[in-house]
Amino acid sequence: MSLLTVKDLGKSFGGVKAVDGISFELEAGELLALIGPNGAGKSTTFNMVNGQLQADRGSIQFAGKELVGLAPRDIWRLGVGRTFQIAETFSSLTVIENVQMALLSHAGQVFSFFKMARTHERTRALELLEQVGMASQADRPCSALAYSDVKRVELAIALANRPRLLLMDEPTAGMAPKERNALMVLTKKLVLEQQIAVLFTEHSMDVVFAHADRMIVLARGRLIAQGKADDIRKDAKVQEVYFGTGATFEGEASGSGLTAKAQSAEDLNKELPKAQLAPDAHNGLSAAQIVEDVHQDSNSHGEIKPLLSVQNLKAWYGAAQILYDVSFQVKRGEVVALMGRNGAGKSTTMKALMGLLEKRTGDVQFMGRDISKDAAHRIAASGLGYVPEDRRIFTDLTVLENLEVGRQKARRWPDGSAAPTWTVQQLFTLFPNLGEMPRRPGGQMSGGEQQMLTVARSLMGNPYLVLLDEPSEGVAPVIVEQMVQMILELKKQGVSILLSEQNLHFARLVCDRAYVLEKGQIRFSGAMTELDANEHVRQTYLSV
Repeated sequence: MSLLTVKDLGKSFGGVKAVDGISFELEAGELLALIGPNGAGKSTTFNMVNGQLQADRGSIQFAGKELVGLAPRDIWRLGVGRTFQIAETFSSLTVIENVQMALLSHAGQVFSFFKMARTHERTRALELLEQVGMASQADRPCSALAYSDVKRVELAIALANRPRLLLMDEPTAGMAPKERNALMVLTKKLVLEQQIAVLFTEHSMDVVFAHADRMIVLARGRLIAQGKADDIRKDAKVQEVYFGTGATFEGEASGSGLTAKAQSAEDLNKELPKAQLAPDAHNGLSAAQIVEDVHQDSNSHGEIKPLLSVQNLKAWYGAAQILYDVSFQVKRGEVVALMGRNGAGKSTTMKALMGLLEKRTGDVQFMGRDISKDAAHRIAASGLGYVPEDRRIFTDLTVLENLEVGRQKARRWPDGSAAPTWTVQQLFTLFPNLGEMPRRPGGQMSGGEQQMLTVARSLMGNPYLVLLDEPSEGVAPVIVEQMVQMILELKKQGVSILLSEQNLHFARLVCDRAYVLEKGQIRFSGAMTELDANEHVRQTYLSV
């Protein structure tokens, strides 16, 4: 008998069938990956198993007990643990205190006049931390940990109730490649030793293919495929709706080191689909031709003053200084990557450039004008677009209304020539998912769909330069391919991109140069080919 049996599970939101009659089973000692395009119903399925959402129909049997109708806390006490895409820990508590809190909850000892919480089951808490390799950091505050270590602490918390089933929502999101692999190797070890069943969602295909025993694939709320890695990889329907060509992850998954710049235009054209923009937007050029032409013309804008020039940028969150004398440039028609591990200062740099941090110093020149003291809305109006990592769409507004909020006038380059102008129809062609839901409220969209909407809204401002914060994080491979197309098209038109990214393979496909950040300082600057060849920098600062 399977440990988890899901039968004819269904859930609707208004007239939208988020999950439509899916069924699957999960055995003890097995890692089952739940994958699919954004909006497929993965999170809805996950949350119904966990009890955070109640199913409209169907059954969820765990060890012979029906879970439908139970509250999340009751499901947890039955032996179902969970980790979250964004790690959920108490940052003000120490590592061991976080685990002790979970142990207290499991024991039902939330309050006592006679015993201090920090003394509760300290030995057991240390055992759990030992299992995840964090015992040596037991007395450190969670706020001082690297992101990969926070993920390990969260895993220890999830193990506190001795789970038989562990639900892991994008467990490696925000982690570097080596860190991702290390966490999943640890998870597999625990699964085998303790005969835990794991159901996990994930968009990193290197993680899925390397560690999942089986996969189930959802699309538009329905189960379209299930089986072993080789079967799923070859499935034509899965390739069509989720993998795309595989060009944005195959190199990373196989370790082949695939890069756009190292390939010929002909080779790249075989891997990336034709650009999906309206024909007049790119004159019928393929992605490979765009790459080739941009590299051939790389000096055409070389004499023009950089669109963005940053000198000695410092930034603080409260009293904590995050950036230390960060300096870099971005030229017209250039794609530049800001790279580094989680917490290196990439997102802080972008927020500082957009005037979103109260305390910042340094010289920021954009289009020949000092914007270092400008308010955020004035910076946006000047033609600097921003796509934040946390999306920030208007959840009560429809897709069309969100786009209209971002609309700005057409612009011209300093020489008088027209700068790129985007229309709603072009954006719907670039992002077909959005074109299928023009009147859907933002709050009813999946995370990946919201990411697409955020990018589209920024382009409606007709920016000269776009700040893209982690665009490939948490979205399906086929959508990442669309992101590649979008970036290459902007580049062809002379628009610049400053890209914050951890995914080196994605950066290889689109970027000319890279700056590597570590603890708020620039540790490397150079061409992407130089970064690719510098093993010391990649291993030390990117864990690649």
